[in-house]
Amino acid sequence: MREYNVVYSARVRREIDELTRWVSQLHTESFARRYINSILDEIEKLSYLAGVLPPSQNMMPLHYHPKAKTMSVGKRKLTVFFHIDGDYVIVDKILPSAMVTY
Repeated sequence: MREYNVVYSARVRREIDELTRWVSQLHTESFARRYINSILDEIEKLSYLAGVLPPSQNMMPLHYHPKAKTMSVGKRKLTVFFHIDGDYVIVDKILPSAMVTY
C-alpha cells in the first residue's frame, strides 16, 4: 500500500484556526485543542487511505479540484476535500458535512 505525505492548503490552515477559535468560544481552550487535534489525527489517516478512496463524482467536491476525493471526519460532522499530487495528499477544503451537497 502506498503512503503519502498529507499537506494543507493555506486556506485550510486558516479554516482550522477559525474552527479552533469557534470551538474555544463554545468550550474551554483545552477542549478545543483536543478536538482539533483529534480531527487532524483523522485527516492524517489519508496518508494511507487516500489511494483507496474513490474520486468524487459529485459537482461540489469537483469545484475544489478536478480529481477531488472526500472523507468524513469528526464523527461525520466534517467533510474533507482533498486530491493526490505525486507523493502528496493535498487537503483543499474542510466543510461541515451539513453544508455538503451531493
